Amino acid sequence: MKYKYRFSIFTATYNRGHLLRQRYEELLALDFKDFEWVVVSDGSTDNTSDEMNSFVAENKIPIVFIDKENGGKHTAWQAATPVFRGRYILAADDDDIIMPDTLSIFDKHWSALEALPNYNEYWEVRTRCQRQDGTLVGKILPEPYVDSDYNSMNYIYKNNCEMVGCRKVEVLRTEAAVPNSFMFQDKVSNFPEGIRWSQVARKYKTRFVPDVTRVYLTSQDALCSPNSGKKRNIRKTHNTLLGAIYELKYERDLMFKYNVKKYIKTIMVALYTSFPCKQNPLRLTDKVLDKVLMMLLYVPISFTWLIRR
Repeated sequence: MKYKYRFSIFTATYNRGHLLRQRYEELLALDFKDFEWVVVSDGSTDNTSDEMNSFVAENKIPIVFIDKENGGKHTAWQAATPVFRGRYILAADDDDIIMPDTLSIFDKHWSALEALPNYNEYWEVRTRCQRQDGTLVGKILPEPYVDSDYNSMNYIYKNNCEMVGCRKVEVLRTEAAVPNSFMFQDKVSNFPEGIRWSQVARKYKTRFVPDVTRVYLTSQDALCSPNSGKKRNIRKTHNTLLGAIYELKYERDLMFKYNVKKYIKTIMVALYTSFPCKQNPLRLTDKVLDKVLMMLLYVPISFTWLIRR
């Protein structure tokens, strides 16, 4: 398969037009120039379109801008994935600082993998994130790299640190694609990306590297701000319920093998969020053990939900 660029950088955005100028300037400052920027506005009603159209008019970097109706981040992925023209794709949120050597770092590691006879066994390279004060997000990884997979890192190494993934476009379009249909599709604002990565991890490897390529903002405006979760709506609650149910469906064997406590916690999360979503939890799973635990926990979990309303 032929690609026009080495990398595609993907940004999904919603009413964050005031942040796009900084992301644009950071992309202009990248020391590796063989890339395109694919931006999907998920029904923004602010100045997002004006900002993006001005960037396109400047013609300084290749830009694909898609302005669609609001449907959630997973629909932004669905809109962007077919148009990627890069060999590898890097998702860059509209509220995260992109470091100047980001693509050079990924190019270095992908070039090393491309020279290996088992290159086809890999589908992504993951780098580290740091906070504005310079501290790493998550545990320290051994140098120079770790060849493993998403599930092993989470369940065996228990290194649940936030990392930045740069992935093969061809795998993203197939094994890692957002499902065409799934539970609560009309009620959620995102299909859990961790489920997608977990499924692909059963077939492909990841190279985890210690290099830092992203800085997380901690301002009030940032999506990852501690205050961003205070006004949770029913769509986000459906997101949580969907994530729990799909973890029970697709990661059950991993939880039983490595972390039974997580299995019990996932049952509790599914049960707790089923109340505000007005769903019968026993109809959300076909496993007898799940149903039995839900029935045993129904009274204490429902009581907890009632007193926290």
